[in-house]
Amino acid sequence: MNLRSLILILVLITLSCTKNTIKIENINKGQLKATKTLEVIETKKILLDSNTAPSPQYTQMFEDTITGINYFTFLNTYNHTIYFYDYKTLEFKKSITYGDRKGPNGILKPTGYHIKTMDSIYIYDRGTIGIFLTNNKSEVISKKSLIGGADIRKSQWVLKYPQYFTRTATPFIETKNKLLLTGQSMFFIPETIINKFKVTAYIDYNMDKVNFNHSYPSELYGSNYNWDDQMFTAAFSDLHASGNKLIYSFPVSHDLYISDLNKDTYHKVYGGSNRASAISSMSSRHNKNSREKLLKHALSQDLYASIKYDKYQKVYYRFIRKAISDATVRTSWKDKEIGVIIMDLDFKYLGEVVLGTGREWYWQNSFVTEEGLNIEYLDKEDIDEVALTLKIFRIKNL
Repeated sequence: MNLRSLILILVLITLSCTKNTIKIENINKGQLKATKTLEVIETKKILLDSNTAPSPQYTQMFEDTITGINYFTFLNTYNHTIYFYDYKTLEFKKSITYGDRKGPNGILKPTGYHIKTMDSIYIYDRGTIGIFLTNNKSEVISKKSLIGGADIRKSQWVLKYPQYFTRTATPFIETKNKLLLTGQSMFFIPETIINKFKVTAYIDYNMDKVNFNHSYPSELYGSNYNWDDQMFTAAFSDLHASGNKLIYSFPVSHDLYISDLNKDTYHKVYGGSNRASAISSMSSRHNKNSREKLLKHALSQDLYASIKYDKYQKVYYRFIRKAISDATVRTSWKDKEIGVIIMDLDFKYLGEVVLGTGREWYWQNSFVTEEGLNIEYLDKEDIDEVALTLKIFRIKNL
């Protein structure tokens, strides 16, 4: 069975299930008091070569303890190259290219990575849905499947293992003993697998073993609720300030879900926007225009996104993509306004700010440094795309 046939079967399974609808209320809407906001304190422009465009799919800050350089790195998926820039001086330093697709060092489609040390670089290969441990000479040391060794063209692995859209907003997470990578289901999640389907891979640093943990909260995604698209089933995570818990931000919930690293149970805390409205799943009706209706429905909803811990300012940031009340089937996803919610260490609401639309802000490329919250800005004046622009935000009292 090829992958196209498998997807067709999954769609048929989805359509055959009895789907229920759910409306998730924002219990604190309009009742929260803001004491903080974010302001831009600095702009960084990183000059790019002719093979590289802004809005890279994946970036990582990496401090080289040998040289003392704090690198801003990013992956060019066009030429399979990781670029290294000195974050302080913005000077280009070096690059590593993974050019081979076959042979002992072959990687089909690198779309994400994690630099632990310069001789321990983990590459996510979307072509095989596997992890490759490499060195700084782009040599493969070892590799591990994230789908239990299944053939991606023939197996029904999609009902058991997550898929991964590696972005800076959904990064690898380094812990003391494991490297974590959170994925998602691409489809509506049948009630029969809601407690079996795990979203986060726990990868041994020596690549001997991969385990999976943390299922979707059944109160959100169980009961055959109709969240039938990756826009709703995305899972964003970050390490808790304690270092021994994961925080999950699901698009359809005003709450955050927190779990010990070694447990599968959650406790939840409110982490919503003061302005967000109730979030509703789709109805169970399907017809030839269902895809257009689904997109319109998603555009008209407030949908949460990545969660980021700022260890320097001791706060959490949570992104939200704001609803467009008059959205039509012709409305672009980029027309959604992007907001950032600020919370303290106890997840107490401190404030929020609306940045602008997705046409101005590539929120997927956001990360924290000592300087502040870095978010890529899409400079309309840079017609030739010669630079990657970062706006750096810090907290300001109101």
